[in-house]
Amino acid sequence: MEVGISLALVIDSCNFRQYRCATYGIGKPSFDAWRSGLPADFNVVKEGGYYALQERYLGKKNFAKSKATLPETISVVNVGGFDNIYKLAADPKSELAKLVVDNLRTTGGSGSYSDTGKIDALVALLQSKGEGFSSVKVDGEWEEVLSRQGKKSTRSQKFVNGKKKAVRPTSNFNVNDMNFVNSVLTPRGNGVLKANVKYTPVASNFDKTGAGKIVLRRIACDITGATFKYKKLPKLSLPFLKKKGGYLDFLYMDEDIRITRGNRGGLFIHFKPEFYKKVMG
Repeated sequence: MEVGISLALVIDSCNFRQYRCATYGIGKPSFDAWRSGLPADFNVVKEGGYYALQERYLGKKNFAKSKATLPETISVVNVGGFDNIYKLAADPKSELAKLVVDNLRTTGGSGSYSDTGKIDALVALLQSKGEGFSSVKVDGEWEEVLSRQGKKSTRSQKFVNGKKKAVRPTSNFNVNDMNFVNSVLTPRGNGVLKANVKYTPVASNFDKTGAGKIVLRRIACDITGATFKYKKLPKLSLPFLKKKGGYLDFLYMDEDIRITRGNRGGLFIHFKPEFYKKVMG
């Protein structure tokens, strides 16, 4: 493949791939360092010159494209101004992956997160891409890597969320049966709580892209059963956890990452197991 054929290809390769640019997306000095590492036969003229490269590197063009579909709740002030927004807009997916990895290491693997600002800006930038619920993409296994409980979250949710995870919690979808299973382990990994959830895609809370495409966001959720098993003891049924009337909003989803918000306001980020292993190194 021709080396200078596409700036997007070169930039994309910087993120967890060929070039592994550790300073990607943090301003002009880092852009200059990135530029010095370009292949000798990189066609600068074909890409519009170094000024055009810098504009794309800093994310101004990406931000301009997504501005019309950004959620109204995004706060430029909380993220530190437009300059920081531009930096994040250069590649919000890679920036989010880095935030998740750093948080997992800081919290000892719990994935619990309470800050606002940067993460909300990244979620908003990804949400503006118009990638909501998809039965094709959601099918299969997902590992929870970050969770921020909402103000309406139950005490049990907040208690489990704050514990160090011996094994990653999962949320695995079976689209043929239209259900998913949430599994949460006790801090030492000796017990597991499972909730079986039946879901139905609904028309409420949909979005539209700039091109007019309908983006499905919400699935209605009913907890149809729950169990708890500790070590070798018999599995215990928990019928009191059955509940109808919940929902889950898909803010962003691709082949690697799933970002959702629950009806109690909690924010949850899941990675595909292969992507989790890749970014954790």
